[in-house]
Amino acid sequence: MTWIKKKLYLAAIPLSIGLSIASAVSVRANSLTEFRVTSKNRTLISQSFTPPDRGTPPATAGAATRGGCDAKQNLVTPLMPKEKLTLTFDERPTFYWHTSKSNTEAEFLLLDENDDLVYEANVNLPKKPGIFAFTLPPEAPGLKTNKQYHWYLSVYCSSEFTDDTITVEGWVERTKPNLATWIKLNKSAPKHRSKIYADASIWHEAITNVAQQRCIAPYDSKLVLYWNQLLTSVGLKELISESLTNVCKVENYDTK
Repeated sequence: MTWIKKKLYLAAIPLSIGLSIASAVSVRANSLTEFRVTSKNRTLISQSFTPPDRGTPPATAGAATRGGCDAKQNLVTPLMPKEKLTLTFDERPTFYWHTSKSNTEAEFLLLDENDDLVYEANVNLPKKPGIFAFTLPPEAPGLKTNKQYHWYLSVYCSSEFTDDTITVEGWVERTKPNLATWIKLNKSAPKHRSKIYADASIWHEAITNVAQQRCIAPYDSKLVLYWNQLLTSVGLKELISESLTNVCKVENYDTK
């Protein structure tokens, strides 16, 4: 743990909450592409997120600061439910944050249940403030099912490489869809899957699906409404009007 204390200036908090979800074949169609704005697939089913029934999650360190950072400036805010534990079907899910700064650097760390380092990467923040995304790349180890991972994002408070950082954290767990969810996903068009994901408490795919639809049709008022509903349902109402920065260029794994 010495190395992570030096990098983050806080100790990882172990998490042990059980989860049992029936297994089925995972739905995943991979392609790395930039979303194209078209007149197709503009319909999306309205939905709000249903948090997983996981009991009371462990206490989290929240935002930790080092050096001259001011925690009150909301430099970075994770887009996730307040429980700070999110589920995914994907081996390499996409994470979302909001930043009030631009042209700064960030460091992403992923730890396993034993607080051992799984993956580490530098993240370039977008050129302007807003909501940005980061997808675990192909070279990153895939998440194992029914295993919980602790992630950290440390953002430099200035464009200079100093010890002035602010760190946010959360947990992610990969699971498999039960048979009913698997059938619904396979019968539904991608533009209709966000509600299925949200009802199944699968946060990463739910928010990514809605974001994809907004990239396809950024001026569709219905899609803006659905985005607002999703964020509001997890206590992120203050971010609904924030712009999407690099979101439309992240990995698109649900387009067929």
